[in-house]
Amino acid sequence: MHLATPVLLACVASAAHAASVFFSGGTIVAFDRETESLKVIREGSLLVEDDLVTGVFETASAPADLPADTETVNATGKIITPGFIDTHRHGWQTAFKTIGSNTSLAEYFLKYGEFVSGSVLTAEDVYIGQLAGLYEALNAGVTTTLDHAHSTWSDETAAAGLSASVDSGARVFYAYAFHTVEGYTVPQQLENFEALAQNASFEGTPTTLCVAYDSFSTPSTASDTQAVIELIR
Repeated sequence: MHLATPVLLACVASAAHAASVFFSGGTIVAFDRETESLKVIREGSLLVEDDLVTGVFETASAPADLPADTETVNATGKIITPGFIDTHRHGWQTAFKTIGSNTSLAEYFLKYGEFVSGSVLTAEDVYIGQLAGLYEALNAGVTTTLDHAHSTWSDETAAAGLSASVDSGARVFYAYAFHTVEGYTVPQQLENFEALAQNASFEGTPTTLCVAYDSFSTPSTASDTQAVIELIR
């Protein structure tokens, strides 16, 4: 049986270096507004102009009015879908992939979680894990990722995760996690966040700097919670 392979529109279109890209002959997973359900078009075609899908066609043939600079990509035997959205990822934990498959949630927190990993992972480790994880996501068809970035154990590791997100070229919401970890207080994290925001290395890229926080209901962190709320405001 022939298995079709996914086409990642964002990457292919970017790699083509053309304002207009025509994907011909693929199986297109589209949306039918009348039935409000998926519409699968086999041996169809699709036109992308700049960053926008401007045409979906039920044949592989190119329409007569294609823009003059259009590059044609043969998508025969491949699947063309909208980019998937991952709403919760910890990119830095890519380093742990395959080693914790039989780990319970309690064991996970003790062995691989945010509160124990800071003492063993360097900023370079965080950068490599984040970048590899985002590349892996892109390769699987995920074009937008909300990264709950709790590798914020120091100025260096926080910056490394953000830098990898920017360097990946993916659309990433890098949610800087404020948390109580040894040797790096929430006030220090707040100061670091503001420095990263002011430096704005993500400006003009698909990466957005955001906030992640899990301790709203913990009485002992009330002052930190208020500070995070004020930062967001």
